[in-house]
Order: sequence, then structure tokens, then C-alpha cells
Amino acid sequence: EVLYGLENFGVPKTEIPARVDEALAAMGIAELRDRSIAELSGGQKQKVAVASVLALKPRVLVLDEPTAELDPASSVAVFDLLKRYSVEHGTTVIVVEQKIALLSEYADTLVIVDEGSVRFCGTPHEVLEHSDELLEIGVNCPRSTSLVNRLRGRGLVCGPAVCTVEGAVCACEGLLSGKEACA
Repeated sequence: EVLYGLENFGVPKTEIPARVDEALAAMGIAELRDRSIAELSGGQKQKVAVASVLALKPRVLVLDEPTAELDPASSVAVFDLLKRYSVEHGTTVIVVEQKIALLSEYADTLVIVDEGSVRFCGTPHEVLEHSDELLEIGVNCPRSTSLVNRLRGRGLVCGPAVCTVEGAVCACEGLLSGKEACA
């Protein structure tokens, strides 16, 4: 599967083995090299699909729910890989994803599209400040974000929206200690 795209795009035969090895290793699936696609689980197939694209070394990488069939640990591993790949290769990575909590930890920009129109666009913190509106259009925000946004709305905490549980814990600790209370 990884080899197929390389051959179709005319990658020199001398480069192909190294690219296949690199892509399989990057996805942590080197042990699957000689297995048939039909023998793989859904998550393994997902990782092979990502590896087959990475082997092409694209300048822009567009992925539609690359972690859809993966467990939480594998999802984090894929996003870690995509972030590292983006930085190391100067590649723009565009991900269509429903796991907004995880995505917001990695993304520089979130774009929320509602019925074909851009509804929100900005940093994860800027977009997640609109958690109530996001929920209204069916975007599930992290519960930690919604909690802190409600506390912010009541003037109990200050600062930007949080994207992680750790951020919510910090905001709540500040509230309970009286250090982060808004004037």
C-alpha cells in the first residue's frame, strides 16, 4: 500500500525502500510491512493510509478524520507525528476532525464550518471561547472548556478559554485560592 503511491508518482526506485521504511517507522507500524491489508484491523489500516501519504513527502497534507478508528493513545501518537512532521518538513497539515479537544492541543488554527460557511476561525483559545455557540451547531467542546467558559461568563475567572483538563484545573485552583478572581 505504501509502495503503490510512490510508484504511481514516479519516485525513483532507489529512493523507494528508504521512504517506505521511514513512513512505516514514523507511524510505528514497521512490523506490518509484509501483512496483507485484508488482515489488518481498522486502526492499522488507518495508520497504513497515513504512512502511504507521508511516504510521498507532500508540502500540504490534508487528512479527513485520520484518527477515526484509533484508540486514544494511537490518536495522540498520530497527532504527535503530524505535528513533528509539519515542523521538520515545513509541511502544512490540514485535518478535518471531530476530536476537537485533542485537535486543539496541536492546531495553530481552528476553522469551524457550519452548513458550508466558516462560522469561527482563530487560535484554539479564540474559537473555544464560543463553546455555547459551538455546542448549538453540534461541535462538542471539551467539558473543561465549557466549565471554564461558564465560570468566565460569571466573572469568576479571567483569562483565555482553556483547551485542556490541565488548563481547567489551573483556572479552578486559581478560583479556589482567590488568586484568579476577576474584579
